[in-house]
Amino acid sequence: MKKSLLALAVAFAATSASAVTVYDKDNTSFAVGGRVQSVVYNGAYDKAGDHDAGLVNSARLNLSGTTKVNDYVSVFAFSEWNMADGNKAATGDSINTRDQYVGADFGSFGKVLAGKAFDALYAVQAATDVFEDTACVDNLTSGDRRTGMFRYVYDNNGFFASASFNTASDDVLLMGSDDKVDVEQGYAASAGYTFDNVVFGPLAFKGGFTYVEGQDDETENYVFNEFKEFKGSAFSVTWGSLDSGLYLAALYNTHHKTTNNDPADVYGSNEHVKGYELVAGYTFDFGLNVLAGYEVRDSKFKNVNGVTPSKVVRRVPVLVNYQVAPSFNIWTEAEFDANSNSYANKDVDYSKEDRGTKFSVGARYTF
Repeated sequence: MKKSLLALAVAFAATSASAVTVYDKDNTSFAVGGRVQSVVYNGAYDKAGDHDAGLVNSARLNLSGTTKVNDYVSVFAFSEWNMADGNKAATGDSINTRDQYVGADFGSFGKVLAGKAFDALYAVQAATDVFEDTACVDNLTSGDRRTGMFRYVYDNNGFFASASFNTASDDVLLMGSDDKVDVEQGYAASAGYTFDNVVFGPLAFKGGFTYVEGQDDETENYVFNEFKEFKGSAFSVTWGSLDSGLYLAALYNTHHKTTNNDPADVYGSNEHVKGYELVAGYTFDFGLNVLAGYEVRDSKFKNVNGVTPSKVVRRVPVLVNYQVAPSFNIWTEAEFDANSNSYANKDVDYSKEDRGTKFSVGARYTF
């Protein structure tokens, strides 16, 4: 997965950790950041052709600004885009928004933002979202950043709390699916506490929930929006830091998604998913970081025909990253099947987890 712990920090600092400040005067600063990377994927990723290996390039660009209003309040804005990469067949070769919001920082009283961002539950799930591309974590976390989001975060003296509200928006990605849905509203909350310096590092506990309601409007073709509601919860524990030394993390996540908003349609369904993820890693002082995990996802569907057997996917991701310079890193990543059950392996919807061993090698320049 993406470097989500870094992204989480970025989300409320309104600037990238590696961004270059190009203006800083009269209590106002402006920064530009981004990255360019190239990654070689083996055929299991299915990036090109029929399970062919290939080199994939990508880039991001972000802008951020902060202005101090007075001794108690600062305002900020942040926007980041996935840039066109020349791969028209796979991505449409277009620029699209990743994060985009404005907000206010009230110091010890917390921060608030409005725009496109993760909901409050992601602060819990980020504990194990530490890999580049592998892991079934993308089927357990909050899917994607959502437009129409209001979010508040308090993080002070070890205490953490966050709440978010999602206004109506179309084409939203949720957990465990590439299908976009239309949302009427949603809300989420999370809380936790961090104990400093427990043996080898900070020990943090977090938990939270999310709820999303689908639009019940008819479309222009008089077809009801299929999505009805989504509920999810998560609990995580982290010990140590990804910056240096030992890092341990565990996540338990559960959610279910209900379809069928048309009262005349009796063929709606409920998708129930639960799973857990374990991560262990070590970061050496000379820039080498090694991470390994174990991830399990158990899913089943319930509809008018009954309940399907559980589809259990078990995967083992491994990442080795070397920070050559502050702005340049190289990595290799692999993911192995760990005895996923036969029903999951035969299901075409879960073919991503049944493509054998995944392997990639990448290089990234961050500015």
